[in-house]
Amino acid sequence: MSSVFAFRSKADHAAPAISRNLIRAILAALTGVCALFLLWRFAGLPLLTIRHVLVESDVPLSEGEVLSLAGLRGTEHWHTLSPSEMERRLERSSLISSASVRKVFPDTVRMTLRRRQPAALVLAEAGGRSIPVLVDGEGLVFKVGTTANEVDLPVVSGISMGETGLGARLPRAYATLFADLSALRAKSPSLYRLLSEVRIVPPVASSATGFDILLYLTSSSVPVRARGTVDESLVKYALMVLDLLSNQGILKDIQELDFRSGEVVYRLKGG
Repeated sequence: MSSVFAFRSKADHAAPAISRNLIRAILAALTGVCALFLLWRFAGLPLLTIRHVLVESDVPLSEGEVLSLAGLRGTEHWHTLSPSEMERRLERSSLISSASVRKVFPDTVRMTLRRRQPAALVLAEAGGRSIPVLVDGEGLVFKVGTTANEVDLPVVSGISMGETGLGARLPRAYATLFADLSALRAKSPSLYRLLSEVRIVPPVASSATGFDILLYLTSSSVPVRARGTVDESLVKYALMVLDLLSNQGILKDIQELDFRSGEVVYRLKGG
């Protein structure tokens, strides 16, 4: 009598079980991912929609104008919003000197805007007529026309600009002058307020470079001729000399003071 015995190893029994368990695990993971996506899409994503925009600003723009400049349409989400892109958009405005944008989780954007500060009033041509424009320390025109609150700014005259609109820049030759005026306003506002007019005087010789200025102070009608820069030391020196000549009783006979050589030279009226 013969017997046939068949043996099957444990590994043979385990293989199908492992395959089934692996498939179940993969399906469970996929189901979980899908569930998480659906939860995020229909519950989480709406919760991260930008609902609050907080603006700290001294720029004369309405809330709607700020939102439009920033490119906010009311459908943005916290994770897709780009603060740097918003800053670039905002700083394209001729009124805004700097913009800082920060996201606050989960649904808020904070913006800090700073306006351009005028360095001087400049007379420019627009539409065939001469109108005042406000120019900042970078030589950029950021406002056309003026109000009663702005007439105390010093006037810069003698600049050839032609037709000028918002966002236009003055010729590079005058950039240093406006940077000087802006710095003087920030450092010594009391001296800055004594400036009445800065008149650009082009060089007489065709080969000469640069330009001179005639500086008019509110305390005197006698102008001071200097190289094309204005700083604290120049204004203080001009005040001292004008006061000294006034006390000596000869200022009324002087047509112009000349500081270009480093020494005080004056031209008498009718001389």
